Amino acid sequence: MPHDSTKKIRQILLENGSITKPELAKLTNLTVATCGYILNGLVENGEVIAENFRTSSGGRPAMSYRYNSERCRFLCLYALFEGGAESIHYRITDAMYGLHGKGEFKCKNIKLKSLLQCVQKLLKQNPKICMISIGVQGGVSQGSVEFSDFPDLNGINLSHEMEQKTGIPTYVENDMNAIALGYSQRNANEKNVAILFTPKGNPPAGGFLVDGKILRGNANFAGELSYFPFPFSRNQQLDIFDNVKSALPYIRQVLFATVAFLDPAVIVFTGGLAEKLSKANLDMQMRNHLRRPQLPRLFFITDSSDEYFLGLTKIATEHFLQND
Repeated sequence: MPHDSTKKIRQILLENGSITKPELAKLTNLTVATCGYILNGLVENGEVIAENFRTSSGGRPAMSYRYNSERCRFLCLYALFEGGAESIHYRITDAMYGLHGKGEFKCKNIKLKSLLQCVQKLLKQNPKICMISIGVQGGVSQGSVEFSDFPDLNGINLSHEMEQKTGIPTYVENDMNAIALGYSQRNANEKNVAILFTPKGNPPAGGFLVDGKILRGNANFAGELSYFPFPFSRNQQLDIFDNVKSALPYIRQVLFATVAFLDPAVIVFTGGLAEKLSKANLDMQMRNHLRRPQLPRLFFITDSSDEYFLGLTKIATEHFLQND
């Protein structure tokens, strides 16, 4: 049976909760017989549960199918450097975005060994975990950390190392990209999203969704706003972005450039300076400068951890759907 058909059925089951074969056939454009064949295989391996609880129009019980969220759990975690301290935050979720555990580990120095120790501890406590997704502050390319706020992770293929040590498929993503995915997931799958991260005392960063897909660029460099051509050195960014008064002119620059280059439907400001920004003021300046009848909607999220974890869960779910 074609893999795409199985993936399509998995996706519909996850989105609808419970569904009959005729309903599934209508939504997937597959025949009832094809849906039945695939469903039988998924029921046999425990991925789908068949239940006799619906009644058809003729009064005869109809078989309904739902995804078995107990079959597999995802370990979603991210490494955070904030206020001079390092920590690892985690949530255990499932393919239907159910939460089964959360917490954090304080670390003096995040490196592969410390990250692996945290993961192995959680795997021992949660044997149903079948996939891991990790978020990192920095540049990520095909599972490798090219540069980050954690020097000991730089140059390491984190995905490969984790899989080798745990035997579990592992996917690694840049933090801003994960947050953009999470925001989209939380807001009716908004397809054109720009995340502008404006932390206090640190350089800015960005994450962008274009037509529902992460904008990575040729060398996975898209969103590295610390390299934006500001009229001061990268070292000076720490001081400039330490307070909203000195940072505001440059935040406006980045905002206007984002609209001009990407024209997103939504721009989300997050980070320590986000709560200090005025939506009304930025809206007005954006309209006065760009003079366009239709401009992005602006939103402000001080704590984006929920979006971060939603994005990591979405990454795990998408890869999970690919499995036969």
